[in-house]
Amino acid sequence: MRVLIVFLCMLTLTACQLFQSGNLNSEQVAVLQKHGFYMSDEGWEFGMAAKVLFEFDSDNIAPASQQKLANITHDFLDVGISGLTLEGHTDDYGDPVYNVELSERRANAVAEVMINNGMPRENIQVRGIGDAKPIADNSTLSGRIENRRVTIIVAN
Repeated sequence: MRVLIVFLCMLTLTACQLFQSGNLNSEQVAVLQKHGFYMSDEGWEFGMAAKVLFEFDSDNIAPASQQKLANITHDFLDVGISGLTLEGHTDDYGDPVYNVELSERRANAVAEVMINNGMPRENIQVRGIGDAKPIADNSTLSGRIENRRVTIIVAN
């Protein structure tokens, strides 16, 4: 019985370690850093210079951003990175319920690009955040543009 309890404790500890965002090897961390990711409380997130931005009231991804997402996806797959969360965001203009729906459409648009480039659908979680997590001042045009984004979070 004691051996079984020790085994279950070890199994639980191993499972917890596998789900921690810091459980990446040096090659995976190098790929994340290469693409502008940084470590946050939720895992590795896309940094300011590398996020996917959107036009007002749009979920269309520009061709340059599609190519960037394709490159990221291929690099992730090459080093075994999976377990992505895509958080869609909006500025604070408009109805909050609509903004949550728009932000989810944005996250799904990014997911589709990544899926089309080989990332298994079951490895991607999509969340619509709406305007709840701004990263810039919504009272300025540049701030509103910064807030219309999808954040990619890696937590292997």
